[in-house]
Parts: sequence; C-alpha cells; structure tokens
Amino acid sequence: MSSQKFKNEFQDSQNDSDFDLDAYIDEQANAGDHNYEEKFDSHPSTKRNLLALSLILIPALWFFLSDPFSLFADDINTTIAQNGNTIVIDRPQPIVRTITIPAPPSPPTFNSERFNFNFNTGVNELGISYTDYLAQLKEYGYLDDFGGSASTRLYQNNVPVEYIDQFGKAGILNDFGSTSISRLFQNQVPFEYINQIAEADLLNDFGSTSIVRLYQNQIPFEYIESFKKAGILDDFGSTSISRLYQNHVPQEYVSELASGGYLDNFGSTSIVRFYQNQVPASFLKTLDEKGLLSEMSSESVVTAYKLEGQ
Repeated sequence: MSSQKFKNEFQDSQNDSDFDLDAYIDEQANAGDHNYEEKFDSHPSTKRNLLALSLILIPALWFFLSDPFSLFADDINTTIAQNGNTIVIDRPQPIVRTITIPAPPSPPTFNSERFNFNFNTGVNELGISYTDYLAQLKEYGYLDDFGGSASTRLYQNNVPVEYIDQFGKAGILNDFGSTSISRLFQNQVPFEYINQIAEADLLNDFGSTSIVRLYQNQIPFEYIESFKKAGILDDFGSTSISRLYQNHVPQEYVSELASGGYLDNFGSTSIVRFYQNQVPASFLKTLDEKGLLSEMSSESVVTAYKLEGQ
C-alpha cells in the first residue's frame, strides 16, 4: 500500500468516532503478508530451480578451488578454526620421478695395432725352431712317420731327432708312437735298456709305461728274462715283478710255486709273504692234498705253517 493511501485512510479514520486503531493495524499487516505469499506462490518453480542450481554450483566451485591439480588452485589451503584463527595447510607436492636415459654407446674405434702380428721365432730346449725340427725329421726320413700333432708333441717334449733315430735304426719305431717315445725320453730311459727288452721279444708284454716302471725300480733285465725263460712272465706285470724283486724273492722260488699250480690262488703280495715267512712250496702241497688250500688266505697259510712247526 502506498504511503499516500495509508495517509488518506488514516485521516478518514480520525474523522470516524468509532475507529479502532489496533484493529486497523492488524488488518493492514495481514493484508501485506497475504499479498506477499500470493506473489511468491505464483512462481513455485523459481525456488526449486535456484535450489537445484545451488546444489550443483557450490560443489563444482569447491572442486575447482580445492583440487591440487586445478588451474585455480595454489599450493596452500587455508581454513578458519573455531576460535577464528586462520590455519594454513600445505598441500603435498606430487612425486616426480626423474628417469635418466643413458647416452648411446660410442662407436668402436679401429685399433690397427691389434693386427700387427709378431711371428714367433723362438726356440725350445733343443735350441732349434719348430720348422728346423721338421726339417731334421725329414732329413732323417721320419717326417712321414709323425703327423702334425705327433711332431708337435715330440718337439714340445724336447725329444731329439737323434733319440728317435735310434728306434728307427733298431727297427722298432713302429712299436712306439710319439707319446710313448716322449714318455721314455722324459723319464730318461736309455735306449739300450729298451733295446734289450725288444731283442728279448718282450715288447708285447711291456709297453712304454711298464718299461719306465721297470727302469725306475732298477729291475735288471736278467731278472725279467728269467721269468720269460721259466714261462711265468704272463702271470706277472711290471708292478708284480718290481714287488718281487724289491723284496728279494728269487725267480726260482716263484717258479717252484708255479710248478705246483699255486699261482692261480696267490699273487705277488702273497708270494712275498710266503717267502718272508719261509713257507716252502711243499707245505702248500700238503694243505692242497688235505683239501684246505683253496679255502685259505696267505695269512692263514703262514699261521698254519707256524703252528704246524711247533
């Protein structure tokens, strides 16, 4: 209601003797409220639209302002405590990993010195080069007997061509290869010892390793030959013959045991034990006749012999 209208009505009321001021004020107040409610209620959708829009805009605005990755955000958040103080909150900074990419390898450089080959013209203990050694083998006529690896082995083991030539002149070069000749030379076996064995036709019984063992144990050729003549060499190798000789067992004692057929039961170690305990071959015969020998060891035979003699 306009002020002029209110003034006019108020003046008219003053002229009326029955005018109630309080009732008039209440009427005007109620009329104002009613007009406001009618005006607001005439547009109900506007209130709802404003409410819905506020529900969308407020969270969106907060997201853009509070998101650490937002364009509108800074590195510091602030909030107001209940007592009115401002609290500053530092935002955690994202971890940025730095990846170091290695530099590409540099291209290899060409080193010409790697291809400066030095020809080895050194000599071994023989005092000659390898090519000179081959020339000597050819001169003596033995180059065809030894291939590349065989001649290399002889040269590396410092076997003189003159040592090889002794095998060739004796006609026994075909019985020995480069390994056997090197072994005999390295163990300083004189060719004369080898040739004795060869002349006695014993090379089929002893190879280079056996010949070296017999020589190192200082077994006389005559002792070896006596086994050959007695026909018992096939029953013993170089180790057994060396054991018998070193224990001073005569070939005749061994032959006596062999004639009784006892070598099938006892080897060189047992024979040494019998000889050292002076057990005669006749006692072995007695045990054999009683049917006991085949069940006894050499130690049992020695014990029985000692008890029998008491």
